[in-house]
Amino acid sequence: MTTQKPIVMIDRRVTLKWLGGAMVAGQLAACGDQAKGITWPEAAAIKAAGYGTDIDFQNINVPWPLTMTQVELETTNDLVDLILPGEDSLPAPSKLGVPAFINEWISAPYEDQDKDRKLIVPGLAWLDDESRKRNGVAFANAESSAQKKLLDDIAFKDKVKPGLEKPAEFFGRIRSLTLGAYYTTREGWAEIGYMGNTPGTGDYPGPTPEALAHIKGVIEKMGLTYTAP
Repeated sequence: MTTQKPIVMIDRRVTLKWLGGAMVAGQLAACGDQAKGITWPEAAAIKAAGYGTDIDFQNINVPWPLTMTQVELETTNDLVDLILPGEDSLPAPSKLGVPAFINEWISAPYEDQDKDRKLIVPGLAWLDDESRKRNGVAFANAESSAQKKLLDDIAFKDKVKPGLEKPAEFFGRIRSLTLGAYYTTREGWAEIGYMGNTPGTGDYPGPTPEALAHIKGVIEKMGLTYTAP
């Protein structure tokens, strides 16, 4: 008998802001090679209504339900932490709610998210099925070493085993979502040294000579006259 693993829950106001920011930034757009000629189960379609084009973040009432099951969330919980392990003062993605973000992402009734849902939901099921074949237990209940060994077959583009092209595509996509989500958190910002919108103090020094030279070149290529500030 196994016990349910705790999943970090996040207020849906937060996940919707996260989702909206990611969509606007375009940083989580689908990428990678598309596997062809491989049978992949069809995930159930999302039929809920979307939010529209103008989100009122002060009065959010998300019109679509979250769709990931507890099993899918547990699998995702382990998977994102294997993709980007926490270390020292850096928390693991699961501690920051990245699985909750992925749940919001693939539950949203929009075209790009629907494409990801059709890849990720069957991909999570494949991980569980493959883990049961190899280890006798679902992915989330397997030893970390066994989980890593399974992922080694699909994680590296030039080392994907024949027949596992579609699982590899799934892994590449969820890896992109994990990294994109993690590095839009404050903790992720801190790791890469991003300060965010920080007010300057004192006199504005103006652009650097290198920046001015670049601007001058661009303006002159357009056939316009550059006037130094």
